Amino acid sequence: MNVSLKCCLSSGLVWLLMSVAIMASSVARAQDILDLERSHDVELLVWVGKPVKEPNRSKTPQFSVNEQVILYIEVATPRWFTGGTRIGSIEIPNVIVKQRNQLATNYTEKKLGKTWSRQRWEVTLYPQSSGKFVVPSIPVRIQVSAPNGEKVTGTLYTKPIHFLASVPSGLLSDNTPWFTATDVKLKQNWSTSHEDLKVGDVITRSVAIDVKDSLSVLLPELLSKQATPQYQTYSKPNTLTDTQTRGNYQSSRIEEVVYVLQQGGEVRIPEYRFQWWNSKTKQLETEVVAGKMFTVKHTLKSFLLAYAWWLWASVTLISAIIIVAIIARRYYRAHPMPSWWVFHKTLRQQHWAVARTLLYKHLWINTNKLELTKADSSDNWQTLSGRLQGGYQDKRLFKSLWKAISRMKSARQRLAFPKALPKLSQKLVSHRDDE
Repeated sequence: MNVSLKCCLSSGLVWLLMSVAIMASSVARAQDILDLERSHDVELLVWVGKPVKEPNRSKTPQFSVNEQVILYIEVATPRWFTGGTRIGSIEIPNVIVKQRNQLATNYTEKKLGKTWSRQRWEVTLYPQSSGKFVVPSIPVRIQVSAPNGEKVTGTLYTKPIHFLASVPSGLLSDNTPWFTATDVKLKQNWSTSHEDLKVGDVITRSVAIDVKDSLSVLLPELLSKQATPQYQTYSKPNTLTDTQTRGNYQSSRIEEVVYVLQQGGEVRIPEYRFQWWNSKTKQLETEVVAGKMFTVKHTLKSFLLAYAWWLWASVTLISAIIIVAIIARRYYRAHPMPSWWVFHKTLRQQHWAVARTLLYKHLWINTNKLELTKADSSDNWQTLSGRLQGGYQDKRLFKSLWKAISRMKSARQRLAFPKALPKLSQKLVSHRDDE
């Protein structure tokens, strides 16, 4: 009984001592990386902006909204790295954080007679609003060799840093899409289903934008998907790409829209404009995606649909004219034809004697006169009437005299009412005298 108890106690003591040893060794390893940092055998730097060796930490860096901000994390040691370095996750409110470059830049540097091995990591930040931003402490997992030749692994934390962001121009607002970059290239391509377009054919429009120092998700929509009476639109999924090559960050957006033609005639596909801030030149620039005009032939169905209103109006007008003509024909079967109609018909048939008789009849009805020369004393009238009496046969002469006689009737009617005024005045005076 005592022997078994002693065995249990001794085995428990052994396990306790082993656990303490493991914890002590882990604490020692955890402290080793800190000791290396205190002894300047490990160095950890962090800054934003330009990739300078000694960034100016006394001044808060300033950038524009949507601008690509490079966060640099550099690890250095006078020894050598025995394993890969791992950067912890970074979260900043209203900032898109993306580690696009998965590889560090490795180089060596002479410092106080020692050769230092350095690893520089880049993390891209894209502030989405104006204000002051804080990059929190970032855990960096490091594995280096100690002076005694052992491998030391541990985690160091960067110091918090600050930077500012603001809208770069008063011409920019949240209502108009824009982005920040250092270079923009635009390419557009058109293709049609047939060379001679007709209703039902399709036009394919593809637009690609390549930018430098931006992010594809920040690029605005280039083409509208809105349909019109002239065409229907169908869009393919957008293609977004982000790449980096030797520190050059490239992003692209490709959009493709298919227009199905619904009407014939001149069909114009509109242009589009967007703005972007050039963080290199500090200028606001505008890009234009040019539109294009196409000539589309009608089908029978599309022609009827396009001109339905005009066809309906034309049929209605023609029907109304036919109805009026039928009514007029039935009326004039039992009534005499208008004098002007008979006169013009006679002129077309060149019955000059009948036309002259109708002209004198028209003169008598309108002026109560039988002689043309006495109807008007003007020189022009006397000339025209003299030519008629001289036997001159011309349609324009007869028509001119007919119109002139018609105007005499109008003048006579205007003068008829004032002539009755004196008689009315005399009656009023005589009526007052009788009273």
